[in-house]
Amino acid sequence: MWTLVPLGNPGPDYQDTRHNLGRLMLQRWMADRNLAPAPAKRFPSGTLYPLGEGLQALVPSTYMNLSGQACAQAAAAGLYPRRMVLLYDDKDLPLGTGRFRLDGSAGGHNGLASVFEHLGTQEIARLRLGIGPFERPLADFVLGHWTEAEWDRIDALDAPFARFLALLAGAEDLGALGNRVNPAAFWEPVGDGDAGSQTFR
Repeated sequence: MWTLVPLGNPGPDYQDTRHNLGRLMLQRWMADRNLAPAPAKRFPSGTLYPLGEGLQALVPSTYMNLSGQACAQAAAAGLYPRRMVLLYDDKDLPLGTGRFRLDGSAGGHNGLASVFEHLGTQEIARLRLGIGPFERPLADFVLGHWTEAEWDRIDALDAPFARFLALLAGAEDLGALGNRVNPAAFWEPVGDGDAGSQTFR
């Protein structure tokens, strides 16, 4: 079982902001499959949801810069950090692209930094989802809402994001996954995007 950890800020005010792209893409994937799972386990700082297909989601209930609290609480309850895959926005990648990594620094991302601090390691797999090119001030940009043109790019992300989750669900380990996910052609749109929304309870 792989545990997806979509980073973001809670509440409707943040749902459609750039900083919540990881959470948004997972919600759209769920909506496309008519998934509205009941919580499997609640932690003080997050909730675990079964998704099927060899996947589950650990959704932090804290703000982005405290995301690691939920990861640490889940790890203390028996979830293995090396089976977690973080989903988050990356200002240094263009919107519509993604990049998979097994480790590396936080790169200035407060949610990632919190996870690393609380788990005591940077060896946590992650899917970086581009929101660039970014504008300054950066805080205003990442907390800003999507433009109409950006929504078109997000629609085109649905299919490759679903392909990523399908590959992840079937993977016994993550060593070779980046070779399949990281080529630019993987993120080129195929067919029509299907918009949808589903909020976590």
